[in-house]
Amino acid sequence: LAFFSSAVLVPVAVYTWGLPRSAALLWLGWVLGGACTYAIGRWLGRPLAGLVSPDKLARYERKVTRETPFGLVVLFQMATPSEVPGYLLGTQDAATGHFGRSCSYGHGIATYALAECFALTQAAELRAPLERAVQQILRHQDGTRDARLFGGWGYYFADGHVWGGDEWPRTSVTAWQVMALESARLGGLDVPDAAFADAREFLLHTWDERRGAFRYDHDPERLSSGYPILPASTPAALFALALLDVDPAAEELAAARRFVLTRAPDGYRYTGDDDFVRLARGNPYFWYYATLALFRVGGREWERWNTALQTTLLPAQEEDGSWAPIDVYSEYAGDDDDERTYATAMCVLSLEIYYRYFTPLLRVK
Repeated sequence: LAFFSSAVLVPVAVYTWGLPRSAALLWLGWVLGGACTYAIGRWLGRPLAGLVSPDKLARYERKVTRETPFGLVVLFQMATPSEVPGYLLGTQDAATGHFGRSCSYGHGIATYALAECFALTQAAELRAPLERAVQQILRHQDGTRDARLFGGWGYYFADGHVWGGDEWPRTSVTAWQVMALESARLGGLDVPDAAFADAREFLLHTWDERRGAFRYDHDPERLSSGYPILPASTPAALFALALLDVDPAAEELAAARRFVLTRAPDGYRYTGDDDFVRLARGNPYFWYYATLALFRVGGREWERWNTALQTTLLPAQEEDGSWAPIDVYSEYAGDDDDERTYATAMCVLSLEIYYRYFTPLLRVK
């Protein structure tokens, strides 16, 4: 996307026309680009989708509710603050504030991205859409007085239904909502303290002492299955709790850190579903959350993780800058060797931690 942005042309423009003219042209380009992409997202999104082959479009539509957000994240990171925010706002439902047709994963991640953009730029036109998006998140926080449910978020959609009728809040979904709300608060929006306190209560209740990990959810059917927990839930909970004033380096969370560190990357490869779930092997989603969590922990644990991550990811990057899709989540996302959106997004998001968290957003306090 860099070549479709004005960013790469700025040095040439300044040299040729000077700073004032270049700044004016840059601003005009952002305005026009944002307006055009907003129009595309609002009115032409579906007709343009018709240009994709029916089979591939059907595959995306089967998976969009859970996986599309990861592509959206990397696009937003690469193109902010010009084209993508306009498209993003064009997909927002005016009545609910929900982004696109995706579920709570997509909405949470889109809100998180928009909140970071607003916090960095304080662009007035982003405030109202961000406020609507935040209210959509707050409306769907579970208030049921049951420790397995209270304070968490599950799969919700713009029209109010839940995915597959499954109302169990998820640790990973909750983590994305917390990240979005915290970014919005850091950007200056008023987010109720109770929302954070309740989320902290939910996440702390997902700890499974016997398994030494945080649960994905409390659904009895899952807990009695062959895969009672999913590995990314533990680093996701660690990171979200760090944003909720819980010290991720505390002795009380040592078992959770051990769970993560014993699953450090040991090669960019997929060795089967069992290894993916039980050992987090070939699991870029787990690597992303673990990188966030252990960066907050710091010290030797972070150094150990960071070495393993770089040793795994850097040699695996292709000459064109992409990473090949290797895991089952890539399949869910419709990612393949021709596209590589999900796989590359997750690897880039992990490797950019060093830079993003020196901004005022979610930095280590």
